[in-house]
Amino acid sequence: MNAMFHRILVKFGGNSLSGQGDLERFADELGELIGRGYRPILVHGGGPEISKEMEVRGMPVRKAAGLRVTDEAALTVAEEVLSRINAATVAVLRAKGINAVGASAAQAGVVCKRKPPVIVIENGTNVEVDLGRVGDVIGVSGAWLDETLRAGAVPVVYPIGADALGYRYNVNADTMAAFVAQAAGAETMVLLTDVPGILRGGEGSSEVVHEITFQGIDELIAQGVITGGMIPKVEACRDAIRHRVSVVHMLNGRDPGSMVRKLIGRERIGTTVTQG
Repeated sequence: MNAMFHRILVKFGGNSLSGQGDLERFADELGELIGRGYRPILVHGGGPEISKEMEVRGMPVRKAAGLRVTDEAALTVAEEVLSRINAATVAVLRAKGINAVGASAAQAGVVCKRKPPVIVIENGTNVEVDLGRVGDVIGVSGAWLDETLRAGAVPVVYPIGADALGYRYNVNADTMAAFVAQAAGAETMVLLTDVPGILRGGEGSSEVVHEITFQGIDELIAQGVITGGMIPKVEACRDAIRHRVSVVHMLNGRDPGSMVRKLIGRERIGTTVTQG
């Protein structure tokens, strides 16, 4: 397949590139992909780093249904931490000769609305929790992304979006990645994690499920194989495919050369998700 100007969305979190030299190695891989005609769009999160910074400042970290409850103070910390991760990523990429351009989701055209309260069970009772400054993505204007890509640059986007009135919100980076992929016209998405992919025996297993469809995901969730933090990851894969991405590869960001080995070398690594 000719990968000429093949747009690809790469989503990574702090956990997948937190080791010594991981970011530099990642930049080298991106450089190789760009040399082969790929045009990457990068989306990153920073959940663990935000929690760590809040703890350092003596702020309570509260979650409901897996989502961070974000008041004004927490949003300020999230913005500071995410913009810092973004600037560091852009600096490493530029040092490697890649023309990277950092932006918040709001600057990149991501439009949000305030997320409605979620229902959680506390002491056997349904309780409604207001998540505060947490947003649901409702759309993305592709103009900035398209302009940046056509200029030969690599967009690097962090998940602070805004509504139509300019109010800022913390948004889930995995969900945002699906919308950004569609707006940018990406045919492929790579989800870099800190595990080798979906594991057939669940956490702690070494057998990787190399190919899976939506139906297969449902079956593994029902069997209790896909649990905990892996559920939002597989839902992010499904989200992307619903947003017109053809295929999603879930790869271990700490595995040297995993993106090049998968996309160029066609190695049987990670988990490839298709609609089926």
